[in-house]
Amino acid sequence: MTVSRQATRARPPADYRRRGRECAYANLKLMSRAIATLYDQALEPCGLRASELALLWAIVALEPVSMSRLAAATLTDVTTLSRTVQGLARARLCRVREGDDRRVRVVASTALGRRRFDAAMPCWERAQADAESLLPVARIARLARGVLVAERDRGQPQARAR
Repeated sequence: MTVSRQATRARPPADYRRRGRECAYANLKLMSRAIATLYDQALEPCGLRASELALLWAIVALEPVSMSRLAAATLTDVTTLSRTVQGLARARLCRVREGDDRRVRVVASTALGRRRFDAAMPCWERAQADAESLLPVARIARLARGVLVAERDRGQPQARAR
């Protein structure tokens, strides 16, 4: 007697299905997608995505900044960061040059990048206000700072980004 494939698959107990709704990772990903969409839509007139503005913001705040320091500040692995920075560089929003040590690459915004950053601020302000209507932004910022401190205390200067 043969048993169908579907019949042989074990279904997770109801407790695990319920607990999936409690999963910090899944809930944060859901919230992140919703908020990213909100910011992306608000920033569309500026020609930037939320992820691009966030990286440009870090560059402007820290410039000139080495890739490794930028990676640590944004909790992004250097490989992922390099690809994202290349996109900003292709759009002429930042430039990458060799540091004093040829193994070190240094990132800085361009004049165009700073103009686009400045132009994006009113759009970002609107997105921030919209986000505040969905989430307590000040509480989210405190949680994020707590995560940064905890990661650094664990000896993890940068998280793996995917």
